[in-house]
Amino acid sequence: MKLNKTIICTSLLLFGSLFHSCKKFYDVNNDPNNVIDVPVAQLLPSITVNVGYLGTSDLFRYSGLMMQQFSGQTTNTSQTFKEYERYNINNSDVNNQWSSIFATLLADIAKIIPKAEKEGSPHYAGVAKILKAYVYQVTVDGWGDVPYSEASKFAENLYPKYDDDEAIYKDLISTLDAGIADINAPASVFEPDKNTTIYPGVWATVKNNWIKFANTLKLRIYLHYSQKDPAFASSQITALINSGAQFMASNADNFQMKFLAEAGRQNPITSIEGGQFRNAFFPNRTIVDMMNVKADPRRPSYFVSFPYNSGNYKGASALDNSSVAYSRLNTFLKGDASLNSIVINPDGTITDGSITWAGNSPARLLTFSEYNFIRAEAALTLAAPGSAQTFFEAGIRSSMAESGVSAVAIDAYVAANGTLTGTNAQKLEQIINEKYVANFGVLMEPWNDWRRTGYPAITPLPISVAVYDKIPRVLIYPLSERSSNPNTPARADMLQRVFWDTRP
Repeated sequence: MKLNKTIICTSLLLFGSLFHSCKKFYDVNNDPNNVIDVPVAQLLPSITVNVGYLGTSDLFRYSGLMMQQFSGQTTNTSQTFKEYERYNINNSDVNNQWSSIFATLLADIAKIIPKAEKEGSPHYAGVAKILKAYVYQVTVDGWGDVPYSEASKFAENLYPKYDDDEAIYKDLISTLDAGIADINAPASVFEPDKNTTIYPGVWATVKNNWIKFANTLKLRIYLHYSQKDPAFASSQITALINSGAQFMASNADNFQMKFLAEAGRQNPITSIEGGQFRNAFFPNRTIVDMMNVKADPRRPSYFVSFPYNSGNYKGASALDNSSVAYSRLNTFLKGDASLNSIVINPDGTITDGSITWAGNSPARLLTFSEYNFIRAEAALTLAAPGSAQTFFEAGIRSSMAESGVSAVAIDAYVAANGTLTGTNAQKLEQIINEKYVANFGVLMEPWNDWRRTGYPAITPLPISVAVYDKIPRVLIYPLSERSSNPNTPARADMLQRVFWDTRP
């Protein structure tokens, strides 16, 4: 699917960031901006826009479809999303995603850090370092070994080596520490202020948001070691908590990019259902049924009822025959809804245009709700400070508040479903299942949690419809890299693993 570059480039133009060529880049060391000296005040919004779009990109769709949060169902000729759900993601599919990350996003980050440091603007450099750590965390979780130490060196090295994924992970902690130190610098010639689409505002007010995010991202990174090296995960998480580090404290601290209810500035999740991909991207039966069993009050925010206005919800599956007779994604991922002339078809669906979504929902990348579930799991399984029960309940409550659920409904749900019970394994399953629902639409993390813990207990698609008889554990390397960089590792399938994925 060749969706990313067109969306990103169009959006940059409309956001006022005119710096990227919209041609395809197939080399991670091909510099798209080599003749333009762009000021840091213009580079940063370009970077944060692209981070936001990363959160709604093919990488988001690959992981969400494999994790049965979404389903590709359509009566149209395009079967792209259905193929992804069937684990049919080939090396040409990932070309644009890879080049968007390396030749655009990380290339710009590689420019802004030394430029900001040279200009005496450590606050800009600090934000960029934190964003670099986030982008690499997501990228390593997708592919494992990737170019790192020699990436973005442009003409100096056209064929960067692929660094060991665990070595990169450990260096990301150092990068986050450096970013925090820069943000805490007493003076900076230029301040990011509103020159960012993530945490925009007066610097003195928003600087702590970046610090809280960086520390919370460290927790996420350490938790990924839970199976690979639990002693390391436990010691690092405990030390970080006991250090007095600031973490996310409310939904206002969510690491996300807000899209706007304006043409060209809308969340792409809203627009992918139009044109070629109309009626092709639905909520999956697995997550819908999981929420139906508990009469989850987030459902009206997540999904449109099916049949329309029935109060019932139906998810799709790759096992179904081609159909569009399902619930649709709703305001949580697509923004404010405007009811037009509702026409209900005999099969319970509504006609196109019955509802218009504004597209002003954010790309959620790491939330306060996730922070609470991280703390709950760490307390339960790694003997980290805090109460697993307290953080578990806080994770549910913050997710529901973000979804617009009333206080009364939240209390009722928590009373029925908010107490950890049983063995530690059963309690862990409760935590991850609730985190899976709360992280609906969050890039990569549901897949990461499943690879680490085996929860939710998702049933792989049968080999009669899928490419593999197991849920994939890693992404294939792009054909563009295999063709242009001799250092690209061989990868025959998606059943190999990133370093931290050691669960049988």
